[in-house]
Amino acid sequence: MSSMFQIDTPIILYSFDRPAYLEAVCVSLTRQKGVRYDPAKVFLLQDGAISALSGRRMARDADIEASVALFRRHFPQGQVRRSEGNLGVARNILRGEKLVFEELDAELGYFFEDDLELGPWYLYALERLREITAPFPRIAYFGAYGDHRRDYPGPVVKYIPLEHHWGFGLRRHAWRQMMAWLKPYYDILEGVDYNARNHRRIFELFRPLAIASEASSQDAAKSIVCLELGLYRVLTTVSFGRYIGERGNSFSPAHFRAMGFDKMRVAQSETYDFTPLTEARLQEIDAHHRRHYERLRRERFDDILAAHPGR
Repeated sequence: MSSMFQIDTPIILYSFDRPAYLEAVCVSLTRQKGVRYDPAKVFLLQDGAISALSGRRMARDADIEASVALFRRHFPQGQVRRSEGNLGVARNILRGEKLVFEELDAELGYFFEDDLELGPWYLYALERLREITAPFPRIAYFGAYGDHRRDYPGPVVKYIPLEHHWGFGLRRHAWRQMMAWLKPYYDILEGVDYNARNHRRIFELFRPLAIASEASSQDAAKSIVCLELGLYRVLTTVSFGRYIGERGNSFSPAHFRAMGFDKMRVAQSETYDFTPLTEARLQEIDAHHRRHYERLRRERFDDILAAHPGR
């Protein structure tokens, strides 16, 4: 591929207590092809070890220090935004979003958690997606980690529904719409540790809707709000990266294998042909998401509430 992208978009890495995963992500970010980016625009959003709300220790100090040290080793010009107290997943991610869209006032941000290892063409793929999705203002998210259930080796790249918010681009105008809708969700998170959030109150927010989720996470809430606001989330068929988060807040080794992530492989082609994106395909993607969440609301919502009678 002959074109070389100069990336001006801020790049956000979220980190907590898994320095081995973060190391793999940082190394992969330094080995990108087809792009140039300013390392001073790479930010580490490092969460802290002890909650200021509950006083609970959430991580070892040594893992926090190791994460910061390895980031600075790979990105000496990069910027560390360190939280002294533990914010938890939702607040740390929100902190990164506010950095990009409020402090830096950027129109677009590239966001990575510490468990998506990038293939060499990942940022190139995001840049192609930035171009391809630009004519469609209803696209909020676009990602390039692909369909881990099937092998799409390239060079042809098509588009499917984005399920997980991993290694993605997010646009400011969509984020602002989402934040207005999500204010009651973040209000529920106030004053408590994220892992001690009131699941029942969060699920009650979904009660008036025709859609629902089985999860109360910030990821799930953002999926719901995108459908409610008519915003699209688009993913490449081709896997330009691979999920490595076998151990973490959302996965155990058994769950990781059951989902098939242990078989996920990065495409090896050196050239990629991104097919045109159409409004018709976007509507198909939206319908796929909508059917899933409508079925959950119709068939599972009462059981979900029953499983969370209180805090």
